[in-house]
Amino acid sequence: MKNRSRDEILMEILSGLDEPESRTAIMYKSRLSYAQLQFYHKYLLEKKLIREEDRRWVSTDKGKAFLKASLAASQILNDDSSG
Repeated sequence: MKNRSRDEILMEILSGLDEPESRTAIMYKSRLSYAQLQFYHKYLLEKKLIREEDRRWVSTDKGKAFLKASLAASQILNDDSSG
């Protein structure tokens, strides 16, 4: 398994946050250690990409825009059909 970039991890976390999610669910779905989860939690809050509701994480509008832009960029970079 190759190491994931920060952007890949952020995309993975944000993609599951349409509805409020617990830290534990995010940790398992994103395959993160508790230390990594704490780092990304702080980072995402500082960048205002998530907010907390009753100890659950929810993506903000800014987080949804970041995810959409990141997915588009990833698709462009991985598209082998253009020359």
